[in-house]
This record gives sequence, C-alpha cells and structure tokens, in this order.
Amino acid sequence: MKIDKFKKKINIDNATAFKLEYYEGGSELKCKEFKSYKVMEQFHSRQKEFFIYLDCNRYAKVNDEWHRFIKLPSPIVFQKEVDFINKIFNDVVEDSHLQKFKFED
Repeated sequence: MKIDKFKKKINIDNATAFKLEYYEGGSELKCKEFKSYKVMEQFHSRQKEFFIYLDCNRYAKVNDEWHRFIKLPSPIVFQKEVDFINKIFNDVVEDSHLQKFKFED
C-alpha cells in the first residue's frame, strides 16, 4: 500500500511579501511588490478609482516561493463564486479589457 504525502497547506499569514500584477493604461503588464497585504490593498483601492487600471494577479511569498491567490468576498462559496474563481485563474487578461477614456480640456 502506497501512502501519499500530505500537501502542506499554504498559510497566507506566513507570507513575507506580496506582489500585484496590473495594467495601467497601456499594454505592458506592470508588477509591484509590497511588504504587507494591507499596503497592497491600499494601493489597489487607490488605483481602481482610475478608469485605466486593471488588476490581474496577486501573489503571496511563503517559504521563499510565490503563490498565486485571489480574494474571496465570503468564506462560503456557492456555484457563482466557483465560476468566478475558475474564470480568474483561467482567463488570459489582455489590454483590450482596459477601459478607455478621453482627456477633457
């Protein structure tokens, strides 16, 4: 009988850094690192007020390895949230998703 090794659960509380990938008005994917999750969320909150910002991927550095994650609005997950999770992890983000705007003089 072969015994499979248990996979160790990744605990975001053990993260030593966070990284956010995003688009900001162009087709170039930008990346910014943060020392805490709170600081990353503050940056995100300020940026999403602009129409040209699109967040893509979030990563947490746990045990010197980057792990991709998403923030769920609730600990209870219904089918709608499962569909959202699948979409986030499987969609390819393109710059065509950015909202365009015109400068007004």
